[in-house]
Amino acid sequence: MFEKKLFQSKVAQSRWAATNTAIVTLAVWVVATLGAVSLRSVGSIVCVAIASIMMGQLNSTNALIRVYSRMIMCSFMVIMGSAPFLIGDVNMAMVTMCAVIFYTFLFNCYQDSRSPGWIFYAYLAVGLGSVSWVQALFFLPLLWILTATNLMAMNFRNFVASLLGVMLPYWFIILYNVLTNDISGFVEHFEGIAEFGRIADFSCVNLHQFVSISFLTLVALTGVIHFINTANRDNIRTQLLYETFIAIDAAAFVFFILQPQHFAPLYGIMAVNTAPLIGHFIALTHTKWTNCYFILLLVLAVAIAVFNLWIP
Repeated sequence: MFEKKLFQSKVAQSRWAATNTAIVTLAVWVVATLGAVSLRSVGSIVCVAIASIMMGQLNSTNALIRVYSRMIMCSFMVIMGSAPFLIGDVNMAMVTMCAVIFYTFLFNCYQDSRSPGWIFYAYLAVGLGSVSWVQALFFLPLLWILTATNLMAMNFRNFVASLLGVMLPYWFIILYNVLTNDISGFVEHFEGIAEFGRIADFSCVNLHQFVSISFLTLVALTGVIHFINTANRDNIRTQLLYETFIAIDAAAFVFFILQPQHFAPLYGIMAVNTAPLIGHFIALTHTKWTNCYFILLLVLAVAIAVFNLWIP
């Protein structure tokens, strides 16, 4: 007798999972824009769609899951789809897309200290993200450390390439400001990095944001615990890449605890880093308990999406 395949396994191995998830996620975001369609809402949907496609490519190129599965891409879309109130936040969408682009280029540098080109493009994504949300620059020291320790690709030449990548967008902005004789916008942009709200002041976090970040935290913890327990089954490169996701995810979470007014861009960054972790869990666990837990997470995601759509 053949053992009946669990629902979790059917979903994780399905070749239609990504397509079906994309259709549902897009439907949720379209419903969220009804009556309020604008260039900003369309732009944010396009950016998240590009990020979703690139998450799938990131998984395929780096073999983040050692079996065939689209769960990383699907997990990312579910996480983003469960927070439809973010539609219209172009800054969040840009930061999210730039985070995926950063990983896409950075992971090509693994153990390659002679890769200033890839480093430049990776950190150019950070620079572009910081144009939308200047606080993204706070992640730079951690990114440099991880490039050196986990990617083993940092030397003086690559460090300079990373600085040039981060600064390039601002060269064009300065040129534009000089040509328009208005340098004040550039100065005000960087003044924002020195503006700090009260530490852990959650009065600015509404119920919808609290529910969404709580679900994301649960999903992230599930993925982290699973990976720590099963890391020895993956090769060294994969372990180091996942440790990178965990480190940046943790940093973004701490950032949110300290400065919760930056919920939107931090949610996008955490979604990018959490998706591989929970995708790894869904694709590589096959017990009745994990099957029940997977169904619970799926029900929670749907319930939260409905709550965020229709409950004021």
